[in-house]
Amino acid sequence: MKKIILLLMLISINIFATNKIDEVFQTASESYENKDFFQSLQQFLSIENEGIINSDLYYNIGNCYFRLDQIGKAILYYEKALKVDSHHNAAKRNLKYVLTFTKDKQADDETDFLSSFKEKIFSFFSLNFLCVISLIFLFAIIFMINIIILKYRNREKTVPIFIISIFVVLLIIFGILSFLKFNSYHQENQAVLISSTVIGYSGPNEEFTRVFTIHEGMIFEIEKQENDWSLIKLPNGLGGWILSETFERITLSLPNK
Repeated sequence: MKKIILLLMLISINIFATNKIDEVFQTASESYENKDFFQSLQQFLSIENEGIINSDLYYNIGNCYFRLDQIGKAILYYEKALKVDSHHNAAKRNLKYVLTFTKDKQADDETDFLSSFKEKIFSFFSLNFLCVISLIFLFAIIFMINIIILKYRNREKTVPIFIISIFVVLLIIFGILSFLKFNSYHQENQAVLISSTVIGYSGPNEEFTRVFTIHEGMIFEIEKQENDWSLIKLPNGLGGWILSETFERITLSLPNK
């Protein structure tokens, strides 16, 4: 009886928390509609601080930051939205638009068609879809093995074995894609510059040679971190050290409370 009461209490708390978050989300949306972007941002951020990972939430936070002229933060949250849902068309559209306000080139002009095509194919499938398809093929293989054991014990097995072979190949393909997508979902080596202007050096302090200057909104990869400095790689392949406090990682890790 005590377990049942405890379970009902947990369910009630969860429902209350969900309703509260929905209420805050609605209030934040109303603040945005009323052009109170700062208040709207604070309300959306309070939801994120509850550990909520949601593409629409990140999209709305990005919109607030853009309205407040914080381009770097806007790009950061549009990227987060697309990391959760690569098919979020509104986030794609807004990200493309906001990138036109940045001073630096965001992608290598020499990116070939094949690489671009592979990237589009990879981003087309969501992690959930890939996992579901992989499970379907796994169950299909198990089902076919049972069919062979029960129905084809003393019969020719060429056709069912051929079908199983196809399922195994497809399972391997979608399994690999699921693994790669999972790693992409959880990778933390991409970041966005949130400071207005940053100088990159050839080493981890300002006594080294200046290598480049980048501006707010630049998206890059983090290769190494040393004390307060990080070695980054720009889209054009150029590398250099910048202060770690000048950027934020595109990560979906739960916030610290």
